[in-house]
Amino acid sequence: MKGIRLFCVITALALFVLFGAALAQDKYPTRPIELVVPFAPGGTADVGVRSYSDNLSKLLGVPVNVVNRAGGTGIQGTAYVARGKKDGYTVLATTDTPLLVMPVISSKEVSYDPLKDFVPIGYFGYAPSIFAVRSDSPFKTLADLIDYARKNPGKLKNASTGLGAEARFNLDLLCHKENIKIPSIPFESGGQAVTALLGGHTDMSSNSLASLSPHLKAGKIRGLAISMKTRHPEFPDIPTTGELKYPDVNFVVWLAVFVPTGVPKQVVDTLIPAVEKAFKAPEVIQRGSNAGLIIEYMGPDETRKLMENGLQLVKQVAAEAGLIK
Repeated sequence: MKGIRLFCVITALALFVLFGAALAQDKYPTRPIELVVPFAPGGTADVGVRSYSDNLSKLLGVPVNVVNRAGGTGIQGTAYVARGKKDGYTVLATTDTPLLVMPVISSKEVSYDPLKDFVPIGYFGYAPSIFAVRSDSPFKTLADLIDYARKNPGKLKNASTGLGAEARFNLDLLCHKENIKIPSIPFESGGQAVTALLGGHTDMSSNSLASLSPHLKAGKIRGLAISMKTRHPEFPDIPTTGELKYPDVNFVVWLAVFVPTGVPKQVVDTLIPAVEKAFKAPEVIQRGSNAGLIIEYMGPDETRKLMENGLQLVKQVAAEAGLIK
């Protein structure tokens, strides 16, 4: 009898442990989440994430910590998430640069497949790209800048984030179309590039509106062209690249959230509605808009379709402009 009782006790304990472990696995989240931004503080991705991270934390009931892991124009932080634990506690909050542009123009440096290694959770919105100069610059129009660059090859210096960033990609396309040379000095974030421009270390900056917006509003910077189909309502004096006869120079910086492939379904099913609710919160939309972002939520399926179409477009344009290494 003692043997039978002992067997029953051991069996009950084993079932309790297994059942408890199953419950622990089903419950998510139970500890802080790392929201990885693969760029330095102050840029578009960082500004966008910080406009919704607090709301997401409240919705999930755990701290959501923004962690900047810059390097390789977003490659290093993106790779960190791709090879990290598939438990939902390491989430990628990025722009399209390391997912669409870098895999095309720097494929040898990219160790992940953007479509196979990541699961879209939600698309937040985008920031147009702008060619900008200081307000005291002699260049009043984009035509002025192009004319000077043609007459003075390589003399102008551009501040931007690294090779492959959308704004710099737009400048590379412009230079290719006009057969001019404007060297770019790379920075880890759009904010650092703006600082270099304001400090007189460069002549221009091909950058996102999210990074330039406060300085445009303050009158410290002049926009020469913006990558939008129609003029921006807050900056109606800046002509669009399409108006200026450069319809292909229209890449924008979009922001979205992803988890690495392999994360449990219950985790994904928890994150998707929480992210959607955070992105659609009126105060988040207001913060994002104030930062120069165009907020337009898309779900996982739409985000994946956007990625698929974007990759094809980048491949086509980069090949035509000779930007693929």
